[in-house]
Amino acid sequence: MVRWSSFVYGGDDKGRSSRRPSQKNLSPFLEEEEDSDSREMESWEHSQDDHDDEDSLNSDEDELCSIESSVSSLTGAGSKKGKPRRPSPRKKELRKGRSKKPAMSASEEKVEMQDIERGAKDPLVVPFPAAPEAEPRTERSSKFAGVSERLKTMKSKLSFKSETEPNELKRSQAARNSQRRVYYFWGTLALVVFIAIIAGSVVIAQRRGGSNDEANEIIPPTADDVQIPMTNREQALMDVFETVSAVGLEDEGSPQFKAKEWMFHEDLLKLTPSATVPAQRIAQRYALAVFYFSTNGTETWSTHNWLKGDECSNMYWTGISCNEDNEVRALAFDNAGIEGTIPEELGTLTMLENLVLKNHPRLGGKIPAGLGELTVLGQLGLYNNALTGGIPNELYSATHLNYINLQNNQLQGGLILRIEKLRNLERLILFNNNFSGGLPMRQLARTGIRFLGLSNNNFAGSLPEQISNLPLLEYLYLDGNAFTGVIPPNMGRLTNLVSFNFDHNTFTGPIPTELGSMKRLEYASVQQNSLSGEIPTEIASLGKLRTLNFGINALTGKVPDLSNLSSLKHLHLHQNELTGEIPGSLSQLLNLGKFPSRISFSHLHSIRSRHYYRGIVLELQQFRRRVRSNIWCCQPERSLSFRQPIGWNHSCWTL
Repeated sequence: MVRWSSFVYGGDDKGRSSRRPSQKNLSPFLEEEEDSDSREMESWEHSQDDHDDEDSLNSDEDELCSIESSVSSLTGAGSKKGKPRRPSPRKKELRKGRSKKPAMSASEEKVEMQDIERGAKDPLVVPFPAAPEAEPRTERSSKFAGVSERLKTMKSKLSFKSETEPNELKRSQAARNSQRRVYYFWGTLALVVFIAIIAGSVVIAQRRGGSNDEANEIIPPTADDVQIPMTNREQALMDVFETVSAVGLEDEGSPQFKAKEWMFHEDLLKLTPSATVPAQRIAQRYALAVFYFSTNGTETWSTHNWLKGDECSNMYWTGISCNEDNEVRALAFDNAGIEGTIPEELGTLTMLENLVLKNHPRLGGKIPAGLGELTVLGQLGLYNNALTGGIPNELYSATHLNYINLQNNQLQGGLILRIEKLRNLERLILFNNNFSGGLPMRQLARTGIRFLGLSNNNFAGSLPEQISNLPLLEYLYLDGNAFTGVIPPNMGRLTNLVSFNFDHNTFTGPIPTELGSMKRLEYASVQQNSLSGEIPTEIASLGKLRTLNFGINALTGKVPDLSNLSSLKHLHLHQNELTGEIPGSLSQLLNLGKFPSRISFSHLHSIRSRHYYRGIVLELQQFRRRVRSNIWCCQPERSLSFRQPIGWNHSCWTL
């Protein structure tokens, strides 16, 4: 028969004893006590289950409190101070009861030890059986199960929060760092651009105003910088100025701006457009003021009475001449210290007839196109200056021009076909410039040209035959160019020609015999060309000829009889290939007391004398015959000198 030890349990509802059950001796009536033992075992098991459930509940509640406090600290919920919730008094009592065991007496401990020893030695003593399988929980167990479920939920929340919170914090921190980097990048870029703008502004300011610290100094705006509205008078004047000047009125430092300010504030006449003061009078005074400032009148002019009083007064405004209607008809300055440029505004002086600005080596710039609006302009003299550019096309619209003198400048270009519009043109003087191209003789023939001076330019080509269509031509100067070809024979039709000069070109061929038809000719020079042939005898019929220069060519043959050249003063035949006898007609000129002051047959040299000199300088020619004695035996105050000729017989000559 199996023996079961009996167990004694102690404690109440608030706690239970931890005292272990003692094992008693099995009685013979074990079978009768079996039921009571079973009941005691069941009672003990149920009590043990209740105590285990209470312990589990208490531990779960404690753990739940700690979890809730952690969750409240993370989520911000819970108590105000963030401290964990204190357990209830009931829980304290349960904890206290579990921790304390009832004390046993010495006899009870001895009996318990004996029972333990007996059970170890007695094979009939059955060890403590294993706990039976758990029975379905009661309502109280269901309550505990709800707490466990709540605990699991809170644990899952806490676990999710603990897992997600660091990731969210990391992502938030990464986003903030990325945003900071973006802000840093754009801020740095804006700072660099700002510094570059400041540096560029400083460089530009230094280039415009130089390195002067005062020029670079930033000056705060003053009352003068504020634009003041114009008065009615100033607005009326401004309307007139705008019809005269296309540019410069708002450009400080320009002649137009200075003239405007002078008429606004400094002009003593205080003119205002009205019925008695026409707009043309305002425009005239303004244009003259622009000319004054454009040519540096305040500093370099030799006259200082401009901008005072009436411009048509005889006391002021030197160089100006007006008509009866107080309109400027002439503007003339000669070596007056003028410099700068000629302004376009002079085209406003619609009644201007004469414009002469000469001998001003510092007067440059271009010829203003506005001069073409001067429909009554008759004389234009802009010579001995430093003008550049060409002749503006607009100038050919000034159809009343009869005199154009542009010599000694730096002009270039050519004579265009529109020159034929200048029907009244009589004198065209373009000496010493850089003009080029050919001569529009057909167009010039439609003008009234009398004086054509084109010396020392770059004109080229042949001399057109249409030159004979200039019947009024009196003076023709083409020296110092690059003309080629022959001298046109029909040039003899220029019966009014008084003087011509073709020196320093490349003319070829013979000297036309038709030149003998120019009865008014006084000066004829074709020096330093490539002319050939003999000197035409028709030259002897030019009774008014005073200078004949055929030197430095390739002329051959004899010297013609020149006894009819009663007015001849200069005869140059040097550096040719002339042969034969020196004509005796030269002695007739000597006997008449009209011996030429200089005759050159070859390399001409100057003749020196202590008193009065007239003589002949002879240098090696190929003359074959004796020089006539009546040439050598001359008056004491006259003399002959020549370099020793080969094979000459001579007498009665002095050194």
